[in-house]
Amino acid sequence: MKVVSMMTPRRLHSILSLPHLQSFTLTIIGRVDMDDGETLTRQTSSVDELSVDGKHVISLWNLGLHTSCPRVKKLKLNYQKEENVSSEIVTIACFPFHHLTHLRVKGYWPFELVALNDPVSFCDAVKTSCPQLTKLSLTRITLKNEKAAEIIQLMKTHPHLTSIELDACDTNAGLDPLISEVNSEAKVTVTVKHSQVRYNTRLHGHPLIDSHPFSGIPLIQSRLFV
Repeated sequence: MKVVSMMTPRRLHSILSLPHLQSFTLTIIGRVDMDDGETLTRQTSSVDELSVDGKHVISLWNLGLHTSCPRVKKLKLNYQKEENVSSEIVTIACFPFHHLTHLRVKGYWPFELVALNDPVSFCDAVKTSCPQLTKLSLTRITLKNEKAAEIIQLMKTHPHLTSIELDACDTNAGLDPLISEVNSEAKVTVTVKHSQVRYNTRLHGHPLIDSHPFSGIPLIQSRLFV
């Protein structure tokens, strides 16, 4: 693990040059800087899992991160408190990866409200930019039953999708009949872990404050597989 306040092409290049690098997590960076005048041009074909913050996708892609990891199969987009999962960002993030089979969209810390305001545009973006997708996972995104149902109904028509997972997306048992119906069709398996957004009443209805020891600290993680 390496803690930094700024990401530059030179730093990215040094990380991506590590031999046998397969999984790369780049989250909660302070900012992305191109002041060193470089962009990434080398392809690192060994990286097949990539995790980045949604708000940094454009700046990281401008550095050339996506071209350096052309064989990504699993992409995780992380979002923080009060951010919205934008269909535009999903398209930009996913479109370069022709081997992408698993997209995971995740609210980074528990109890933080991450919105997905337009399920229709989101699903259109996923279908268009992820034609080979087999698994879609949404974790800690505030959907409630209505938006969750809309996503399930829209995504079950994706030609290659076989799995939809919703975890802690503010749903409840009212969604279960649809889950059973879709699963009975035996094309897509829908797995839902119901969980409602919890509030601390002692804080007068405000969400619980995150007490994670690394909260707010820029963080880079990479895993090496030999």
